[in-house]
Amino acid sequence: MNTTGKTILLAGGAGYLGSHAAVELLKAGHRVVVVDDLSNCQQNKDDIDDLPPSLWRVKQITGKECLHFVRGDVCDKERMIDVFDTYNIDTICDFSGKKAVGESTKIPMHYYQTNLNGTMTLLRCMKEYGVRNFIFSSSCTVYGAPNSENLPVKETDSVGACYCPYAKSKFFCESLLEDMSAGEPDYWRIVIMRYFNPVGAHESGLLGEDPRGEPRNLMPKLAQVAIGKHPLLHFFGDDYPTADGSPIRDYVHVMDVAKAHCNAIKKLETIRGIRTYNIGSGKGTSTWDMVRSFEKACDKKITLTIVPRRPGDVPEIHCDPSKANKELGWRAEKSVENMCEDLWKFYSLNPNGYQDSSALIEAVLPVEY
Repeated sequence: MNTTGKTILLAGGAGYLGSHAAVELLKAGHRVVVVDDLSNCQQNKDDIDDLPPSLWRVKQITGKECLHFVRGDVCDKERMIDVFDTYNIDTICDFSGKKAVGESTKIPMHYYQTNLNGTMTLLRCMKEYGVRNFIFSSSCTVYGAPNSENLPVKETDSVGACYCPYAKSKFFCESLLEDMSAGEPDYWRIVIMRYFNPVGAHESGLLGEDPRGEPRNLMPKLAQVAIGKHPLLHFFGDDYPTADGSPIRDYVHVMDVAKAHCNAIKKLETIRGIRTYNIGSGKGTSTWDMVRSFEKACDKKITLTIVPRRPGDVPEIHCDPSKANKELGWRAEKSVENMCEDLWKFYSLNPNGYQDSSALIEAVLPVEY
């Protein structure tokens, strides 16, 4: 059992971001406890008490035994009390909640109920058990649709003019955290991380993005078209007021995002109150450019069809990450080419996602693990 690091609770940690963060946290010497209801994750067909496939692969990558899994809904306070009773939690990373922009416009009540209740339940339990350290997974969508003259966005820019229920749910949670910190500034140690567009996969090819059902994000859709799982890509809008007509986003490698959490945990040791950071590359890349980069990585032409814009999508956004660079000692290191190559490696080894055990044999793990 790990005795040198902290015990980190990853709420919703079996999903894409949480599982990659678990790799880096275990590597850094921490003990990791994951609570997830697996509503958006692949799961084992037989024993539901086993590690889900994503976390089983985390163990394969790291070789660490100090990874624990509890199947449960973060909104279920009784279940969370059991977790706090069982484990001496030091820090919580909140990856819980729904995260699809387009879907949130169709089922807004579900997004508000799940995303707000999950975070509030965690905070209630923290207060009851004397836990102070909290890292919240927020989103660049809280900035709304900034004018091109106001790019790149900074943490001090206005937020709240949100274009979809997902973004509003993140903004409401941020507001709650700010109020909690203002009310008890000497108690809470909170870091808000505004992710931009995490993509890619672990370089081993073992760990990647394998959502249940139809992917709702660009990159896994691209990959599934490339492996023949879907006949074509629906390209949402080519009439945006950008240079090539497609939306521009700040893509950041998921392993860079994962490493940011290790830096944030160190930051929590020295702060009181709340800090907010942009977690992005600082560079804008258009959807057309991402498609072309992925075509180069997989050496295939992607069949696509242009369809109308999705509700809630904004034309362009990218960030100024200098605050995270300076205060967290973190910066995005991997390129768009790395993102596409690593994603393609995961899907080429795992055409059926985590159900493909052959990847465990074929993947070559980095020496550092």
